[in-house]
Amino acid sequence: MRSLVISILVISLAAVGSVFALNIVSLERERLRREEGIGIVMPSAVARIVALEFKGIFADIIFSRAMTYYGGKLIREEELTGEEWDWIYKNMDLATDLDNYFLDPYYFGAVNLSWGANKVKEANALLEKALKYRDWDWTIPFNLGFNHFYFLQDNKKAASYLIEASKRPGSGNLIPTLGARLEYEGNRTENAVIFLEENLKTTDDETIRYIYEERLKALKSILFLERAVTAYQSRFNKRPKKLEDLIARGIISEIPKDPYGGQFYIDEGGSIKTTSGLFHK
Repeated sequence: MRSLVISILVISLAAVGSVFALNIVSLERERLRREEGIGIVMPSAVARIVALEFKGIFADIIFSRAMTYYGGKLIREEELTGEEWDWIYKNMDLATDLDNYFLDPYYFGAVNLSWGANKVKEANALLEKALKYRDWDWTIPFNLGFNHFYFLQDNKKAASYLIEASKRPGSGNLIPTLGARLEYEGNRTENAVIFLEENLKTTDDETIRYIYEERLKALKSILFLERAVTAYQSRFNKRPKKLEDLIARGIISEIPKDPYGGQFYIDEGGSIKTTSGLFHK
């Protein structure tokens, strides 16, 4: 009899907890419809207790909240502040703490934090968590490899992540070859183009596709100018001082436009750079 009472009590408490959690879910969804703004992000330990068995639903709401805020800023063409980017990262981190296998916040956070905010450390932290749980997904170590190659300029670490990616199903034949290419310091822009073209093959999210395609367009322009500078040097036995020299000598007909709104130029070291830094101002 006593055990029956205890069982009923436990079931009752669970039911009350479930109703409480569902009410929080409903209230949070309604709040998202009415308002938009950053606030305090609930600690993971607390969120797990509150969510009970509805952790997946809570993760989806947290992700949706950050996406709603981010989308609103894009629509209004407003630049996010450092504080706002930190808030987005904390939401992506919390969502993936609640649902360790939830790909969207891993991917959205990693791409936008590295490309949009230059917060590569935070992006890699999300990807490292994904690497642990999504151990079948080759795109996770592939993106870690790209970040270490492109943003951190650590070819050795990048190559190790590509080796990990090549061991996972569906990675194809390109990745081992690309990993070998990273052993060389040259061809940096060309390798970055290959990375992005490969990522575009597996990206369905339209926002992320836009980010990749815009960066790819800029990198292809840089690669075009780098090759033009090489051709100029080969023909005239000296490097051009400015990009206009390439037009004057008939190497190219025009200087391509930077999709980020900057101007391409040749720096003191002879490298092709842009005044935008490949970020929207």
